Amino acid sequence: MKIFRFLKGHMINLVIALVLLAAQANCELTLPGLMSDIVDVGISQDGIESPVPDKISATDLDKVELFLTDREVSDVEASFSAPASDGIRTFTGTDSDRTSLAGPMSEAEMLVYQFDQGVPVSDVADALGSHSSAGSSAQAQVPTAQLEALFGDTIDTTDLAQLVQAGAISREELTDARASIVQSLGDTGESMVESRAIAYVKQAYEQAGVDLNEVQSAYLFRQGAEMLAFAFFSALCAILAAFNASKTSAAIARDLRHDLYERVLDFSPAEMNRFSAASLITRATNDIQQIQMVLVMCMRIVLFAPCMGIGSLIRVLSNPVGLEPILVVAVAAIAIAIGVLMGVTMPKFRIMQKLVDRNNLIAREIITGIMPIRAFGRQAFEQERYDEANRALTNTYIFTNRCMSVLMPVMLIVMNASTVAIVWFGGQGVDAGTIMVGDLMAYINYVMQVIMSFMIITMISVMLPRADVAAERVQEVLATSTSIADPAPEDRVSREDGEGWRGVVSYNDVTFAYPDADVPTLEHVSFTAEPGKTCAIIGSTGCGKSSLVQLLPRLYDVTEGSITLDGVDIRDIDLEELRRQIGYVPQKRMLFSGTIESNIKYADPAMPDADMFRAAEIAQATEFIDAKPDGYQSPIAQGGSNVSGGQNQRLSIARAIAPRPHVLVFDDSFSALDYKTDATLRAELARRAGDAAVIIVAQRIATIMHAEQIIVLDDGRVVGKGTHEELLRTCPEYLEIAKSQLSPEELGLAGDAAFEGAIPEGGER
Repeated sequence: MKIFRFLKGHMINLVIALVLLAAQANCELTLPGLMSDIVDVGISQDGIESPVPDKISATDLDKVELFLTDREVSDVEASFSAPASDGIRTFTGTDSDRTSLAGPMSEAEMLVYQFDQGVPVSDVADALGSHSSAGSSAQAQVPTAQLEALFGDTIDTTDLAQLVQAGAISREELTDARASIVQSLGDTGESMVESRAIAYVKQAYEQAGVDLNEVQSAYLFRQGAEMLAFAFFSALCAILAAFNASKTSAAIARDLRHDLYERVLDFSPAEMNRFSAASLITRATNDIQQIQMVLVMCMRIVLFAPCMGIGSLIRVLSNPVGLEPILVVAVAAIAIAIGVLMGVTMPKFRIMQKLVDRNNLIAREIITGIMPIRAFGRQAFEQERYDEANRALTNTYIFTNRCMSVLMPVMLIVMNASTVAIVWFGGQGVDAGTIMVGDLMAYINYVMQVIMSFMIITMISVMLPRADVAAERVQEVLATSTSIADPAPEDRVSREDGEGWRGVVSYNDVTFAYPDADVPTLEHVSFTAEPGKTCAIIGSTGCGKSSLVQLLPRLYDVTEGSITLDGVDIRDIDLEELRRQIGYVPQKRMLFSGTIESNIKYADPAMPDADMFRAAEIAQATEFIDAKPDGYQSPIAQGGSNVSGGQNQRLSIARAIAPRPHVLVFDDSFSALDYKTDATLRAELARRAGDAAVIIVAQRIATIMHAEQIIVLDDGRVVGKGTHEELLRTCPEYLEIAKSQLSPEELGLAGDAAFEGAIPEGGER
């Protein structure tokens, strides 16, 4: 999954999450076992945990020792104290001793318990006869009739002790009989032995004066306290895991937004055209939000589900009760359901983000173009266009949600069917004595945990495909390198700290073609712009004027030829240093939200106020700025929507002039100015910024007719170069433009015999 690659820089947090979730899962998986102990031991066995009693009377212990081997008797005697004055013996051994004694003592206690109830004489005779030695037959020594005459129809442990003391039977025969009886019990032997042994211990405790209610209460309190401790620690781990997941995912989203915007700010217009503005906004907001949300789920739930599932499986398999096939069938059914639904919905998830892009694109177009939409009465058309995109997105959402909603009923059916099957077959085991009630309850809990783990993974799988697509889209932006790269450090030329830049700009046989374009936009363009002089560029619409000046700050790179600044190829100058030498006013005006001051000081917020005032005066902006109540602190709305087009343009010009660049580039930046302001601005520019090379792209002859050099472009080629007067005589394309804007008198050509026939009287403005 592509989304998990974003966790590479946060491996410590991932390890912390795994540790916390594993601890939480272990605590939660311990609770069913404790519950089982409470049911089986605390309730069914009155809190008696072991067949090895803590206290027992010497008489009762002697009865148990009748059925133990000599070595087992030796171990028992070593683990119990000598009889006290009241005849009570106390267990003094270790936990290890208790564990080793539990098996033989439970079998012996079962037999003592049975004999205390009374065993038919015939059964005793048969059992002893089948285990008598060849040289000594108990049955031969003590016939059944004689036993009946001595003890009646049944024999208890006291009677049995008398037979042993009389030598009628030996201890070895009793121990052999014990092993045979236990073996004959078959599958139910262990549970039967344990239950009867515990019943005997209860009687022994009563004989020893132990309060059984106190034993049970102490056990239940101890187990309850242990359950509360595990539950508290589990909750603490869950809180810490949630905090860690939230913090990590938020940090990843923060870093992604930072990296994405940093990469976008480095993009040239070529890369910006590859990703639409609407798509970039979606990737920086919706896509990263999807990634953040899923990473939280992954670090909190997706990692937790396997811990619970694997832990539950280990506990289920470590204590088999014969119901494992039910779990296998349930897991297989869930896996098949998930596989089918993922196969159906995955293609839809892949196109969903593209539909979000289209939705945002149309919405953005409608919002930004609301004025022409109203002017042409196209509200109904645009509403239908948006509804169409919205319906496509909505239908995709509905389809995927309907498909994924099928999973929950399937999961519930599997889970409930598994529960019913476990209760049905497990109940038969309880009835047969092969399964204890507490064990069955714990088994149901563990199986439900396994199924719930799959349910959790299924729930998150609804989000994973879409988040994976979002991660792919974000990664696509991050993996895109700008086509405008800084020169290598060893090839870099810098003059800011040395002799400084003068501002001589030369285009040397420049040819330029846009990416994937069939024909060049500019071909073999050559000219030089010098400091203190104005170089103007004019031509018909679409001839490449803006493309020409965009090459200078390296918004694009030339395809052939070169552009130099003071004789240095601009591709050998650091981009930041190059752009600090150029004051660029783009054709499309753009102000940023803030104040007039922040917009004029955009290049350097720390610049002196004197430079800001100077730039505003040159740009002829002081008149309307001073008229505002807050002056330079007056707010500017996003895009400069709260100022007029002319004011916007003058502030854009002031922004370019303020840092005192060595080259000023105006890309059709005087179109919104009246003739008087235009003329005044150009005069101030020549007077107060005369040390900079000025390059003006214009449509109006009046704006550029006084330039020292005018470049005339036609279809990407230079068709004229010279002053206004020279071009009127030598360049038909320039003359055509001039005739369409100015009269012969304004052009200074009235009465010129060479142009009387070419220029009509009263030429159009």
